[in-house]
Amino acid sequence: MSERDKALKILRAIRQKIDPDVLARAQRAAFTQIGQEQPEPENEASRLFKAARENGGKRRQREFGCQQYRPYWQQWA
Repeated sequence: MSERDKALKILRAIRQKIDPDVLARAQRAAFTQIGQEQPEPENEASRLFKAARENGGKRRQREFGCQQYRPYWQQWA
């Protein structure tokens, strides 16, 4: 394992130990320090809506393994 990988592993372990409330306060303080507003956290409905609107509203093709996913009602078409 390289030095970089070791450092990344240590950083990940430290980040997992940080309380989410403390992390949120630190992020708010950081945005205040640089004079920017904190971006609104994206809720699940907003994220799903944006994903649905990608590619002009076309359905996304899902792939599972080497076979292309088809809805149940289209499997025999």
